[in-house]
Amino acid sequence: MSIILLEHPRPLTPKRFEDVVNTPLSSCLMTGYIVSVLKSKNLDVEVVDANLYEWSFYKTVQELKKKKIKLLGIHLVYIWDNTEDVFEVIKELRRNGVNAHINLYGHFPTFAFEEILSNYSFVDSITIGEPEYTFLELAEAVINNKDSSALFSINGLAFNSLSGETGIIKNKPREPISSIDNLPFPYRHCFEIFKGRGIATYVLASRGCYGKCTFCYLNQFYAEESLWRGRSPGNVMDEICHLYREYGERYFYFADANFFGPGRKGKERADKLARMIIEQDMKINFGIECRVSDVEEKLFGLLVKAGLRDVFLGVESGSQNSLDRFRKNTTVEQNKKAINILRRYNIEPNYGFIIFDPDSTLEEVRENFEFLREMKMFSSPGITAHLMHHRQTIFKGTPDYEKRKDVIESICRFNYEYIYNFKDERVEALAKDVKLFCSKVLKDLSRNRDLKKEHDSCLYDETDSFSKKLNEKLIEHFEKTLSTFEETPENKGDRLLFACKGVKNAKNSKRFI
Repeated sequence: MSIILLEHPRPLTPKRFEDVVNTPLSSCLMTGYIVSVLKSKNLDVEVVDANLYEWSFYKTVQELKKKKIKLLGIHLVYIWDNTEDVFEVIKELRRNGVNAHINLYGHFPTFAFEEILSNYSFVDSITIGEPEYTFLELAEAVINNKDSSALFSINGLAFNSLSGETGIIKNKPREPISSIDNLPFPYRHCFEIFKGRGIATYVLASRGCYGKCTFCYLNQFYAEESLWRGRSPGNVMDEICHLYREYGERYFYFADANFFGPGRKGKERADKLARMIIEQDMKINFGIECRVSDVEEKLFGLLVKAGLRDVFLGVESGSQNSLDRFRKNTTVEQNKKAINILRRYNIEPNYGFIIFDPDSTLEEVRENFEFLREMKMFSSPGITAHLMHHRQTIFKGTPDYEKRKDVIESICRFNYEYIYNFKDERVEALAKDVKLFCSKVLKDLSRNRDLKKEHDSCLYDETDSFSKKLNEKLIEHFEKTLSTFEETPENKGDRLLFACKGVKNAKNSKRFI
């Protein structure tokens, strides 16, 4: 009997298909790191990646029940309205006689463990936070047939009381791994399938973030006082060389929440890694994610020379009030400076941007819109639509959730996501209007892509006349609708929503050009 780690199916939820920020990018390597740690202890482990294989939930059950499993670990990802289907998979496995110990790990179960254990008795345990060594100790206890009382000694584990009484046991938190250089490189399953799907080869060079943004739970996931921890440049370089030689990989994407560590030392570390790549004359390209305050001309010149091609930039807002509310500790001018530096190196960043948050005012929305337009970020309809209607999601573990958690009627199932209305009714109405319009534009864009038979490609040329007209329509609609709401007294938003010409056009038109 063996250990199975499951990446469950992640079907898109029609109403939420644009809300993609439900788990950090670093989570894509979580299963790989657990596997490599287990294998280092000579434990028999297999990855079943139902998501990669594009299995249905039914297919996943049929395949798993064929296997002899002693420990089933499930990387549980919050998938909006489809999340309940994952628990139906577990329930169906139990009905089919799968008696394995079932453990859930990941960002979602870390914060929703109480709700999950209270309502799903067929889940045996949940790994809280950084999973590698908690799961290893659990695996050793289960595989060696230790008494269930052994669960009490595993730091970072939560489970239901074993005495028959109701109650959830949460053991002591596990200390974050102090030196992540000591971890074996993550196991790479189905490498060719990933490449065939156009999925980047991710490398995690650090954990945590030195930022304190109110919309992020990353540091809270690792520990209450978690600090940024970086691998040494030499250790990162060893992994890149391994992937370069063993798999022939030439493009890497750093899954770090922030590629740069804090202060001058953080930048010196990035400088050293770039120089290592250059000195070894490796013909590679790579992408990173970072804060605007880390973008410096000289350092990025070196990174570009080493192969930097893609940057996800945490701009977040073009309104200083919003940046302050998010606790970004950055300024609008820093945002502009960072974008301009990257463009001088012919890098057009992908942007983290929240145009609507619960406390947004129309003035702040206007500042955001003008910032996006001034900085020429409305470059194509796909990008424009995303930027224009992206509203903040609020998950348990974030400071923004903690601030609002007492409003019970706004907490969704699993007590995990806070569902809110905007404080200003006009912003509420504007956000609804924009989302409706942008969703229809994205559907039109998708239909045009299918007509051009390019739907198998992860890239799509949005420079044709059709796309340009869609982009113009998006900008024009947002401008006119925002102006209309700005001329409306407060508390008139809901009535104006249905009287607004833009909404009428959006509802009555099958196409927008």
